[in-house]
Amino acid sequence: MGGAKVYAQQKKIDSLERAILVNPYNNDQKAKDLFFLSISFISSNPKKSLVYIDQVLSFEDNIKERGVLASCYRVKGAILNILARFPEAISALSSALLKDKAEQNAYGIAGDLSNMATIYLYQSNFPQALNYYQQATKMLSQIPETDPHNYKDRKRDEAAIYGNIGLVYMETGDYAKAIDHFQKAILAHGKLNNNMGIIPALGNIGNVYNHQKNFGKAILYATKSAKLADSLGDKVSYARETGNLASYYSQNGQYDLGLNYSLKAIALNKVLGNTKSIGFNMQNAAEAYAKKGDLESSKLYGLGSLKIGQNLKIPEIQRDASEGLSRVYEKLKLTDSALFYYKKYSLFKDSINNSKKRDEIAKLSIQYEFDKKEVTYQQQQALADEQMKQQRLQLALNVEQLSASQRLRSLQQAQLQNEKLQKEEQQKQLVISMNNGKLQSVKVKQLSQQQKLDKLELKQLWLYAVLLVLLLSSILLFLYNKYRIRQLRFKNTLQQQQAAQVNSELSYQNQLSESELKAIRSQMNPHFIFNVLNSIESYIMDNDKKVASRLIQKFAALSRLILENSIKSMVTADREWKAIKLYTELEAMRYDHAFSYSFLVDEAAELKDFLLPPMLIQPLIENAILHGLIESPQPDAHLAVALNFEAGYICITVADNGIGYNRNIKPLLPKGIKEKSIGLQSILERVEMINRQQIDFKASFQIRPGNNGRGTVATICLPVVKAE
Repeated sequence: MGGAKVYAQQKKIDSLERAILVNPYNNDQKAKDLFFLSISFISSNPKKSLVYIDQVLSFEDNIKERGVLASCYRVKGAILNILARFPEAISALSSALLKDKAEQNAYGIAGDLSNMATIYLYQSNFPQALNYYQQATKMLSQIPETDPHNYKDRKRDEAAIYGNIGLVYMETGDYAKAIDHFQKAILAHGKLNNNMGIIPALGNIGNVYNHQKNFGKAILYATKSAKLADSLGDKVSYARETGNLASYYSQNGQYDLGLNYSLKAIALNKVLGNTKSIGFNMQNAAEAYAKKGDLESSKLYGLGSLKIGQNLKIPEIQRDASEGLSRVYEKLKLTDSALFYYKKYSLFKDSINNSKKRDEIAKLSIQYEFDKKEVTYQQQQALADEQMKQQRLQLALNVEQLSASQRLRSLQQAQLQNEKLQKEEQQKQLVISMNNGKLQSVKVKQLSQQQKLDKLELKQLWLYAVLLVLLLSSILLFLYNKYRIRQLRFKNTLQQQQAAQVNSELSYQNQLSESELKAIRSQMNPHFIFNVLNSIESYIMDNDKKVASRLIQKFAALSRLILENSIKSMVTADREWKAIKLYTELEAMRYDHAFSYSFLVDEAAELKDFLLPPMLIQPLIENAILHGLIESPQPDAHLAVALNFEAGYICITVADNGIGYNRNIKPLLPKGIKEKSIGLQSILERVEMINRQQIDFKASFQIRPGNNGRGTVATICLPVVKAE
């Protein structure tokens, strides 16, 4: 159950933090979210709780709901009290009191007074503490029954009053009454399932037994309080009870346990920032170290405790620390220091005793009034309980009277129901007599109906005849539909057979086209080899062995490419491009570099990624060289080969600036040049074959004159075929 509560509390904290982050305005809603977030951390992290409250007060002028502002000052006072910043706590609570009085908030005023009383109690100012507790009690008693605060709020405040009165009795030495009031507080908080209120009551009972030197019971109640505080995540109460256990164990002679609990309490209160408690814890540790014989550690912790007492101006801490240091220095044989701290101890002891004497005088003057008010409060409580009992009795009497009236009403309803049944019976008898008369008329009607039935039977015979005709018609229609379905299935089978035959014919046509293409390529290869061998022969006959050797080497490389490509219908474009470049270099060498040449490829093209038909471009280059550039040599003779992508096509252009396509100049050809070329015809045939195999994209081939009528431009466009 404790884990579930902690988990639920954490979810609520996370939700509040998200709400604050998404709210960019310093308004009432943000103030409420910060206030509830601060409340969530009071017992576990008072410093963090104070940060959230200060955030609210930083924009208090923007807050319209003044009750929220008063609550923030009240909570700030409670946090500062935990952190032992007593003057600041009184100041914050005074601000809260002014705002609650302006709003006439009785519950708020009672809470402010009660918190101020607790601070005075911590400072040992018992008359002032008692005065404020009494004012808080009086304020609560004046709240009317019609106040919007519910029953649970009232009972919680009553339980808190029991605990506060018990604290006063404990400090005034009336331990029996103190324990009685703490037990009442535990019982009241238990009825409300308010375990957070039970924690301090248990701890205070342990403190009472400590004053009575009954350390066994003191340890028992302090342990119960510490365990409950730890299970609920109340870090402030857990640290306080840990410190109390340290003192109880040390006074009971269990110094090791006393030291362990002292050091643990110091660590817990350092996290919480509770300097006052650290002062008491350090004195407990100093006492335990002294009992164990570790005088240096005892001195160190005693001086630390004394310094805290001086800073906070708490005489009890200074008195106990000075007394402990006096004993330690005496054991260390440092008599001057021992005497110095003993004098300080005596001074603080006398001061506290004088203060106690003044307190005793004040107690005597207010004890009667306080006891009288407590009796009055108890009488009022008893009267309220008696009034509650009378109200319950009156309510029970009213319920009984209501039940009697309901029973009388039920009896009257039963009588009315009986009269109604009698009337219904009379009506039934009348209906029966009327029905007898109707029965006679029904018999007469039955005779006429029998005659009508005979006529209906005749009509039924005609109906059966019609149904029989319809049935026969349906059977004939079914048989006819079955016959048509068979005819349709036969036609479908015939169409499938025809489609299969068409596919077979198309496959055969593709195979035939492929065979024709291979036959054309087989014509191209010896044609090209014949031209190259003619060139080599001319160099050998001119006795140019070096050039002939280079020519043979390039021819060998070219021959290998051609042989490898000739067995395939399509080759990668980079291999075909390499073959035509080798061929052009051979021709340039053959004609002693009578022309220049260039090969350009589209920048977006990656040659190895698509396919080209082998030996399709070479005849265009051959014709450009032999019939364009060599027939009429010119100084700027140039051959340009380019490859580009155009709308789904690969276009290869072969352009020269020779004699031109339509001129008939027939100069004497150099030795070794053939007069007739079969390349163009083969290209046209191959383009035709390619188009037979394509449906969407068709290949094209055209030759046109060059710019200004000079030279020839041949362009062949092929569908793009990606390499696998």
